[in-house]
Amino acid sequence: MRDSLKTYIADLAETTAARERLNGELRIAHDIQMDLVPKTFPAFPERKDMELFAIIEPAKEVGGDFYDFFLLDEDHIVLAIGDVSGKGVPAALFMAVTRSFLRSEFKVDADPGRVLCRVNDELSEGNESCMFVTLFCAVVRLSDGSVAYANAGHNPPAVLRPSGSVEWIARPRGSAAGAIPGSDYNTGNLKLQEGEVLFLYTDGVTEAMNATSTLYGEARLTRVVAKMGE
Repeated sequence: MRDSLKTYIADLAETTAARERLNGELRIAHDIQMDLVPKTFPAFPERKDMELFAIIEPAKEVGGDFYDFFLLDEDHIVLAIGDVSGKGVPAALFMAVTRSFLRSEFKVDADPGRVLCRVNDELSEGNESCMFVTLFCAVVRLSDGSVAYANAGHNPPAVLRPSGSVEWIARPRGSAAGAIPGSDYNTGNLKLQEGEVLFLYTDGVTEAMNATSTLYGEARLTRVVAKMGE
């Protein structure tokens, strides 16, 4: 009995140490993930021609969702949102690599479709773990509201009109990035009028469930987004 107790205590100590190491790694990955996304709002307080806000709340210690935005010049801003397959440390690392590729590619080419083509090929190269990421990215010309965008398997964004109507931008749309080398992505175009809102999100919103396992759903999201214009 004494020997069994000693064995149990030793196993418990080993398991506890392993759990503490894992929790430590998750905390580090969480901190890295949070450091990569912009969190200061208003993002450009000196600008009076736009308003921008974003929020991220991982369902676990480390999720695969991310967003990013940055100015290309005084008249163009890049918006990006993505969702990496899986959770935990691997998703955080894949997210960091994706963000780096996006920023690097937009510095040499402002066309979202061509950027996604190159990002997809870069992510696909040596991707033995077969991870992938859904991505939506757009370049907004602030002077006239014109938007060039491309979608790699991500949830369609929405345009909220001042009247309260919501238009979902479902096309063009390609496959998730990182899964299939050589995938093609087309660039779409739309124009935001004064007072209109471009709304981006991940499936962490629509696939969230309540205590009765009921999905939040796209219909409810549409109603909530519509109320934003009231």
